[in-house]
Amino acid sequence: MVRELRAQRYTPAEIARALAISKSEAAELVRAVAVESETAAAGEAGDEARCWVNPGWCHRLRVDGHDHWPGDAGAPSQASDSGVAIVMIATPVGHDRLEMCTFLVDTWCLGVKNVIGPKRMRTRELSSFRRECYAPWRSCGIAVPLELAQDLVLGAVEFSQGLGFQPHPDFRRARPALGNWAGPSAITFGMDGKPHYINGPYDDPQSVLTMLERAVGREGFHYTVSLDEADDLGDGYRYSAVLTDRDEDLSDAA
Repeated sequence: MVRELRAQRYTPAEIARALAISKSEAAELVRAVAVESETAAAGEAGDEARCWVNPGWCHRLRVDGHDHWPGDAGAPSQASDSGVAIVMIATPVGHDRLEMCTFLVDTWCLGVKNVIGPKRMRTRELSSFRRECYAPWRSCGIAVPLELAQDLVLGAVEFSQGLGFQPHPDFRRARPALGNWAGPSAITFGMDGKPHYINGPYDDPQSVLTMLERAVGREGFHYTVSLDEADDLGDGYRYSAVLTDRDEDLSDAA
């Protein structure tokens, strides 16, 4: 019954009401069904890699063709307005074992910023790993073809390298999980086709902005830098660093 209700997109709370059980009992049953489904899927997939990405991965990107690729549906706005995508790849490596690689991708500017893996885990651990990974999107990730994962990760690496940025040092170790890729990517990176840098907690904003200016010129990119970091920027950046592009347009008009 739980499996049928989940297939109809019932939430755990709705399942609890339908079956007259507690929410905690419903949640446990839902988790059990999820693990069962993952195990079955792993058996059906054989040696093929399976891939997931977060809802909203293509926010402000352009994708040529591939209308069948899933996109923005179900992405909370606060989790999809930064150009961040997480790509997860699971490859079977024996009975009840998977090798996981996870790529944190800045699709608007810096490319692959972090990598987890290759990491071995049991098949039954996959569901909880995915829930944790995609929690900011209130999702377990969207199943996607390897082709999309390749175009997203490897295409972002090519884009960022063109701006002067190299992928995370662990990328080389995880790269085999993506298989052979001929390219080019069907995705146009950057926010609406233009690099847009949003600083992260471990970035050096001044260095990034200098690199972008060298690559595409002062007018060739956008950026958003937190107030704490803005004071450390040069005079040419300080004013606009704390504004969105819309704010800048309004200030120019004034």
